[in-house]
Amino acid sequence: MKKKIVVLIIFLLFSQLYSRDEFLYTSLNIASARNKKLSAKKEEIELAKRQLWAATRTFFPALLAQRRYSKGKTLSYDEYQGEDLALRIYQPLYDGGRIRASHKYYSLVLEDSKLNYTKLREELIFNVKVAYYEYLSSLMEVKEFESLIPVFEQYFKKLENEYKVKAISEMDLEEGRIFKQKIENMYAKAKLNKSLFENKLILLIGVKSLDEIIFPIPVESFSEVPREIDFDLDNLKSLLFANNIDLKKAKLALLMAQEKEIMVSGKTHPKLYLEGSYGQSGEAYVKDPLQLTTVWSGMLRLGWMFGGTSIESSYQKDQTDPGKIVDISNRIESTVFDTKLSLFDDMKYFMEKKESEVLLLSTQGEYEEIRSALLLELEKYYNEYRHSLLDANTASKELKFRKWRLDVLKKRNSLFEVPTVEVMNGIFQVSEALLSYSKAVLQNYSAVSAIERFVLIPLR
Repeated sequence: MKKKIVVLIIFLLFSQLYSRDEFLYTSLNIASARNKKLSAKKEEIELAKRQLWAATRTFFPALLAQRRYSKGKTLSYDEYQGEDLALRIYQPLYDGGRIRASHKYYSLVLEDSKLNYTKLREELIFNVKVAYYEYLSSLMEVKEFESLIPVFEQYFKKLENEYKVKAISEMDLEEGRIFKQKIENMYAKAKLNKSLFENKLILLIGVKSLDEIIFPIPVESFSEVPREIDFDLDNLKSLLFANNIDLKKAKLALLMAQEKEIMVSGKTHPKLYLEGSYGQSGEAYVKDPLQLTTVWSGMLRLGWMFGGTSIESSYQKDQTDPGKIVDISNRIESTVFDTKLSLFDDMKYFMEKKESEVLLLSTQGEYEEIRSALLLELEKYYNEYRHSLLDANTASKELKFRKWRLDVLKKRNSLFEVPTVEVMNGIFQVSEALLSYSKAVLQNYSAVSAIERFVLIPLR
């Protein structure tokens, strides 16, 4: 099944290159490039990269270069001077898994920021597509009404002439006026919708006028019944599980909650750190030359927290090169054992642990809830797609039939076999069929666009 889906996706991607709507494709590119919220999401990705870099840095030792110079007086008022040069290093050997969890957490934050960008971009694409299809629908309606209105005006004048010569009754004339008003209302609504959807599309794309896009608008594409997509509902569900952004974000939130729990629980694990320094140090009276001797030290520190109380023990070894020391009373080697017990110094641990447990439980519930909601939404839009496709096929046949019937009525009217008001009624029926067809096609394209936002691949 997965191989079939992959083959279909590849086929669709290649077919899109040869059959894509250049006006829509260009509009989407311009909208993506000019959208400020999308630009902000790009910057958030860069920020997440820096956060990850900072978390990666904790794997490596911390280095400190230090120079200290001192000068003063003794009790005998002799001046002395001293200097220390040292390179210090600090390296966590084991931190209870918190460093690894922190790095993993910020790598997930980076993935989440990328998904946020993709989600916003897909929402923008969906909104532009829907506005574009609304505009196409209104364009088709206006175009069709502009061809029907002159014909209708012609027959309405004929109806008025027939009334003047008493060939028809006032009732027939009034019926014709009602048809005229209805069609004019339809035409006025279509023009208003066209203006509204054009302004909506302009705002979403971020242009001053649609004339900025050099490609023509394919109005004729709406005159054809939409073709079926190549995926059934089961295929789309598989694609939803593999590609859906909201589902990926929910899964990332679950993983991030797990890493946070590790970071908190890591406080109760033993932690081992290594510290050391290497350099030169010396002290002498100002009247004597200052000579520096090599010194180095090393410390192994162990920390452990339990029950809100932490204990820390360290073993430190200091060494001085005796070769350059003149005063035999100076210490050249020392070993220090140090133990500290901090009573109840981290009571926040219990709160942080409970917070992490609640967060993990909450994200698990949210993941299941989002998964179920997405499946229902997908099925809803798939049903809308199927229903609108059936409606569009029926409406297309009805529109063709109404136009055919209108042509017959025109011919029969010229032979005085049917009254003029019946021809006007035929024009009105064509107008109604046109609106039904336009609505069905628009609903179909909108439903497919919604499905594409769920599964993240082009379906047409």
